Amino acid sequence: MHQHAKTAAAPIAPHPEDSAAGGAWTLTAALGLAAAGALSALLFFHHLGAYGLWEPDESRYAEIAREMLASGNFIVPHLNYVPYVEKPPLLYWLTALAMRWFGINEFAARFGNALAALAGVIMTFGFARRVFDARRAALAGAILATSALYAVMAQVLTTDMLLTALTTAAVFALYLDWREGGYWRWWAYAAMALAVLTKGPVGAALPIAIGTIFLWREGALRGAIGRYSVIPGALLIAAIAGPWFIVMIFREPGYFDFYFIGEHLRRFFQPGYSHQEPIYYFAPILLGGLLPWTFVLPFISWRDLEPNPARRYCLIAAALIFAVFSLARAKLAPYILPAFPPLAVVIADGIVTTIGKGESRRFWWIGPLLGCAALTAVAIALMAARFRAPYPLMVRPALYAAGSVFALGGIVCGGAFRLHRASLGFCALITTAAAAIIVIGYGRLLAEPERSYAALARTIERLEPNARLVCYPRYIQSLPFYCRRRVIVVNGWTELTFGAEHSPDKHQYFFIGRRDLIRLWNDPRPTVFVVDRREIPTLRRIFGPWRMIASDRKKIVIMRAAPDASRGALSVAARAPIRSETPINKSK
Repeated sequence: MHQHAKTAAAPIAPHPEDSAAGGAWTLTAALGLAAAGALSALLFFHHLGAYGLWEPDESRYAEIAREMLASGNFIVPHLNYVPYVEKPPLLYWLTALAMRWFGINEFAARFGNALAALAGVIMTFGFARRVFDARRAALAGAILATSALYAVMAQVLTTDMLLTALTTAAVFALYLDWREGGYWRWWAYAAMALAVLTKGPVGAALPIAIGTIFLWREGALRGAIGRYSVIPGALLIAAIAGPWFIVMIFREPGYFDFYFIGEHLRRFFQPGYSHQEPIYYFAPILLGGLLPWTFVLPFISWRDLEPNPARRYCLIAAALIFAVFSLARAKLAPYILPAFPPLAVVIADGIVTTIGKGESRRFWWIGPLLGCAALTAVAIALMAARFRAPYPLMVRPALYAAGSVFALGGIVCGGAFRLHRASLGFCALITTAAAAIIVIGYGRLLAEPERSYAALARTIERLEPNARLVCYPRYIQSLPFYCRRRVIVVNGWTELTFGAEHSPDKHQYFFIGRRDLIRLWNDPRPTVFVVDRREIPTLRRIFGPWRMIASDRKKIVIMRAAPDASRGALSVAARAPIRSETPINKSK
């Protein structure tokens, strides 16, 4: 079944305190798993529901799950009560299940995502323990949990973390099947099927490509189709993932072209289709996303690492993921997340090997590098007012706190490595990274007014629970989630376009142009308009007197003034300047 013994180098010898790689669990392994799991749970679940859903992704995916619960339709995802077919449903199903357990709130919306991140850490630990030893496993888990991009995205509701967890399961299982045989391939195929139900064919394409390149590299590609039950595996993937896609093709006209052609072929190949970035886009994302472990890479004794198939496999996996997404036209930072688990294994192996060679003192440079990070954070905080973007000024307290964490961590790390206390040094680095991530998490609370409309939507729901909602000139994802009702959209349909075009009540909820906007304004029914601030000069010319319900930095919320108040104080809001320095909330 597994032919690698003839061609592959011998596996790395385990540490004396550990069992042989893949052997029985020891106290060291159990404690390592507990430590990695506890660290991950702290970072991923800490204040998970303390801040509002960010626009646009979190609000969008949370609302789709909420509408599944409200409608009982778990087959066709809906957004603002029209079909939304850009993604398969697995994330929505898990999020809806969490909402059933915990209620419809931010914690429930992000729970499945954080759980997937935790599962990724545990699988990385299990893989590293099986192919290396418990020391490398514990370190690999800690590296993954404290890598900046991975830890941040663990608390952001998107499809990328669930895809990462499932592709990690598939990629690691394929290697273990090559190494050990048994049932690992079936776990891999099942994980691929669930990955396809998360983000489409890429969920199976990545693990298959990684396994194929590795077998070719090891000279074991011939006969692989039969040896690894590829045809039965493909049938298993089709049996698990296929029914939903088949149902969608028959239930939603135009789905095949929109999803398979548009969301995959055009997105990958067509310039300007969506989120286009240069080919080098992911290089700084990867280096920055691995922080603080990027600081460690130059000081690992890479030349002293003896050939090992598990390390080769992880490098092939990370390199292929990086190359595939770099070549794609559409790019977003979280797309690179599936490369992080195999990279964590490689970095952990390199660190432990370097320490074993008696060269741990070379890591003392991590201390000064953390000091540079501290100076950078403080400098950004001091110059926050000079940045065009508002975020540095909003999170200035968190930047000062992060600078203090980096400075203290740099002192401890540098001193420990200078004294050849490698274990203490890396414990200090892990602690520094964890503390910085928690501080960054509080920075999200400070930045919430710029990235979330949760407070605005809650105010609308409290003051006007029965009024119609109109968005102009673009759709706000948070409104239906927090207000629990459908939104009328004037212009800016964006991702609602497919669903609107196929909705039988399109002419009641989707409009284009100023004439429709004026007609909605003149409708006597209670109607709340959520509009961009920059549209105020135009609206003053075409609307009558209004009263302001609420406002924030980007939006104002208005209603028609009552006829008997058209000459009173309330109508002044339509003529007076709209101040934007501080959020305004006014009752009726």
